[in-house]
Amino acid sequence: MTLKDQMREALAKAKAIAAKAEAERRDMTDDEVTAARGHLNEFERVKALYEKGLRSDETMRALRSIGLGFPGLGDEPTGSKDSRVEVYSRRNVWAQKAMRSLNERGLITAGGPDGVKALVSGSISVPNLLDAGDPVEIDAPRRTLLDLIGRGSPRDGRVGNEFQYMRQTTRTNNAAAIADGENKPTSIYTFGEVTDHYRTYVNKTEDLPYRYLADYERLMDVVEKQLAEDMMVAIEQDILSGEGPDEEAGTDAFVGILETTGIQVQVWATDLLTTLSNAKHKFIAQELPFNGWVLNPTDLQTLELMREDGATGPFLFSGRSAIEDWLGGPVATSAGMPTGNALVGDFTQAEIIPLGDDELVVDTGKRTTNNTFLLMHEGRYGFRVKKPGAFVQVETIEPEE
Repeated sequence: MTLKDQMREALAKAKAIAAKAEAERRDMTDDEVTAARGHLNEFERVKALYEKGLRSDETMRALRSIGLGFPGLGDEPTGSKDSRVEVYSRRNVWAQKAMRSLNERGLITAGGPDGVKALVSGSISVPNLLDAGDPVEIDAPRRTLLDLIGRGSPRDGRVGNEFQYMRQTTRTNNAAAIADGENKPTSIYTFGEVTDHYRTYVNKTEDLPYRYLADYERLMDVVEKQLAEDMMVAIEQDILSGEGPDEEAGTDAFVGILETTGIQVQVWATDLLTTLSNAKHKFIAQELPFNGWVLNPTDLQTLELMREDGATGPFLFSGRSAIEDWLGGPVATSAGMPTGNALVGDFTQAEIIPLGDDELVVDTGKRTTNNTFLLMHEGRYGFRVKKPGAFVQVETIEPEE
């Protein structure tokens, strides 16, 4: 049995114990609690072995590809506590693949154990940010917008830099049982054809001292955090609230979900909990699916700090998982969510479309002028909202009178 099989088995046994008690409409006994905790502890133990093995393998491949070796580099866990189920974050794996590509194309050469010896100008293709390093999940919650959002294929409706797709604008269900001889009911499903184009997202470093190349780990940090992470933040922000092309500002953002005509709106109702509940029940009342929420980080903190008696008493929610249980789906946080707003919906009805590989550009043109170099990351992405009615924009702040 593989380690992944062992993790699934341990979780299944713990869930079975809880499900039995729930089916019998009773609390778990002390023995059941002890047994379930034992299965969860076994899951954590095996998961740690699994993650350590994958981290070690990936890191060693990256280091060997440029002829370097640093003891202990792959053993430290990365990411926040909430992302422990990820073997490597998407941006971390992208950075490692980018570094291997740099080496394979001869744009870097390895020196001794002190780090990279030389860097030359040029460009390479690297995996796009969305498909590099998908997290390994064990019934894991999806807690970033890019985890929730659907993936589209550039083969669907592409003509040059443009693409076309069908957007549903109306859904009226008139299905019914009929008697003999009566006219059959007709439901209304209205679609419109939408034409859009791929956007070019770019991020580059400032001029960096050439001496940075003496430290491979520091160069990896530049590639990972200043390029990949910031690019993802920009894409997330535009997916949520991009306003489309702005010729005066020289930008060409997506038209985000919040700016798409046809999404539903939940206005402020009494308090935050009531407002969020009303938004959730829009889906329940219409018997529509939803698979997640996106909150501004300050709204998540507000929920975490709520107490049973207002300002006193125990916390209303024991943690983020309890908030997700109450909301009915995973909660992703994004700084790109405008203050005073939240979004709930079926995020499979919106798709981000990576157009081929991204490009990583190395520019050492100033090596002989001021002893600097820079790195630039560029990629083309499309975005489409197929069913605006699958989303509800939620007001999370009481409007001023």
